[in-house]
Amino acid sequence: MMRNNTISICKAIGIILMVIGHAGSPSFVGRFIYAFHMPLFFIASGYFFSTKNLDNKISFIKKRFKGLYIPFVKWSFIFLLLHNLLFKANILNARFGGTTLYSYKIILDKAFHILTTMGSYEPAILGTFWFLRSLFVASIVFCLLFYVIDKLFHLKHINTALIICFMAFATGFVMSYMRINLPYIPQGGIREIYGLFYIGVGFLFRNSRMDGKLKYDNLILISSFIIVCLISYFNPTSLSTNPKLKLYLGTFIPAIVGWIMTYKFSSWFDNVISENIIFVYIKKGLLYLGDNTMPIIVFHFISFKIVSFIKIAYYGYDPLMIACHPVISYHNEVFWIYYSIVGLVIPLLLNYLFLKIKYLRFLSFK
Repeated sequence: MMRNNTISICKAIGIILMVIGHAGSPSFVGRFIYAFHMPLFFIASGYFFSTKNLDNKISFIKKRFKGLYIPFVKWSFIFLLLHNLLFKANILNARFGGTTLYSYKIILDKAFHILTTMGSYEPAILGTFWFLRSLFVASIVFCLLFYVIDKLFHLKHINTALIICFMAFATGFVMSYMRINLPYIPQGGIREIYGLFYIGVGFLFRNSRMDGKLKYDNLILISSFIIVCLISYFNPTSLSTNPKLKLYLGTFIPAIVGWIMTYKFSSWFDNVISENIIFVYIKKGLLYLGDNTMPIIVFHFISFKIVSFIKIAYYGYDPLMIACHPVISYHNEVFWIYYSIVGLVIPLLLNYLFLKIKYLRFLSFK
């Protein structure tokens, strides 16, 4: 499939916001980001879902397996094996990191859960890996549900996607109202339900030609920005692992409006014709970021340690504070910007090195 520049820019904005949100940014910035940045990735995935997958479900599942499950297992195993080494180096520690040395039994137990449930990854380093599991599960469930409903009822594809969205919404409603967790899925499964819903939203957005119906771009962009700002201020939301009903119901409007805002901005940015060299490089950078989100998901937390080390040296903090997760929050008024820059740049540099150095290519994300 050819690259869609608008969606690549959307994903770039999403990954930038994710890093900023984890970097200890000011609270009002964090509330704004958490209102929509993770649903954005699910919606982008649904945007690309093709009904051709229904005729080749095994191929679709294999692609999801290769693109999500394999990276999850590979990097979870690598950092599991590095855990004790990082602990002895005090990069992870009990005082500020809340962890201990792993025995062989613990390592084997975690390895088993990594393989079978996509859980037990190193939270202080791979804290966003829940997203890989949720997208993996939700996208496969979406494909299989779509196939079953299509075969049983022969509905229009838009109506099938609407049914799946309703099923996901109703399931999440019951789970949040009755405080139910799904068995065998780490963190209870609510994020997988969110993912299922938002994948459906992405499919509907593209196949209902919603973009063409949203014609007043500037008005939509500004009004959607204001809506997300207001909701994030008065009723902060996020994809919580165990949301109460009010939080659950409050996530959908800012998430969808935030997607529309990001999409409209990305579409405008992609279509602006400019010979300004700065603009050209910014666009190229965003496209590159959007196409290389996985290294950032894997490495941004460990990259933060570089800034934390500098911060410890500058302020004379306890060296064990290097284990603070995700960042050292004290005196972070400006340092969150440094955390954000390092959290984006270092992972991309590492991936570049993996691709260029022959003996490290097995670590690359291509």
